Amino acid sequence: MSEGLLLALGAIVLVPIAWEYADFRRSCGLSRLGALATTLLVVPSFAVSLALALPLASRPGLQWVATVVLTVVVYSLATRAVGATVGAARAPGAR
Repeated sequence: MSEGLLLALGAIVLVPIAWEYADFRRSCGLSRLGALATTLLVVPSFAVSLALALPLASRPGLQWVATVVLTVVVYSLATRAVGATVGAARAPGAR
């Protein structure tokens, strides 16, 4: 692959992750470490989606589409859970 293509693919992956990190810092008020840890939930989300898409191994294109879609779904569920937990902890009357 050419260097330009690798750079473009890297930007496609890293720019949204950087936006997520900034959003966690801003909207949830997470610390740098908290926002980083929450953003890095994309790694186990990818691992779970890879495992779930294994039955589609005979059709690689479909397997990767399923992996990407499942990664987004699992990551979204995980980050919503973190956001709900942080919101509940910061609610008035919470310990």
